[in-house]
Amino acid sequence: MLKQIFFDEHQHWDQFSAKHKDKLHPNVLEEVEKFRECGNLENGFKLMACEGCHDLKLVPYRCKRRFCTTCSCGETEEWARLLEEDVFQVNHRHVIFTID
Repeated sequence: MLKQIFFDEHQHWDQFSAKHKDKLHPNVLEEVEKFRECGNLENGFKLMACEGCHDLKLVPYRCKRRFCTTCSCGETEEWARLLEEDVFQVNHRHVIFTID
C-alpha cells in the first residue's frame, strides 16, 4: 500500500522530491530509493527449486531497511521473538510506582 502511495502513476514522490530536494535530508532520499527497489527481480534473486515436484520459484532480494513496510515487519517480528525468549523465560515481577 505504501508503494502505491509513493510511486503511483502520477509520480507524486518524484515531483515532491524534485521540488523539496534542498530541504530533504540525503538519508531520506536514500531510504526511499532503497524502498522503491526492494523486491525488484532485476536487482537479484534466489532461485528455489522443489526437490519433489521440481517447481521453481524466484525469491527477490530485499532492502532490509526500516522504512520498507515489507522488510521492517519481518525485522520487528524477529526482534519480538528474541525478546520473548529472553524476557519471558525467567521469573520476573511487574511493579508500577505512582506519585500523587
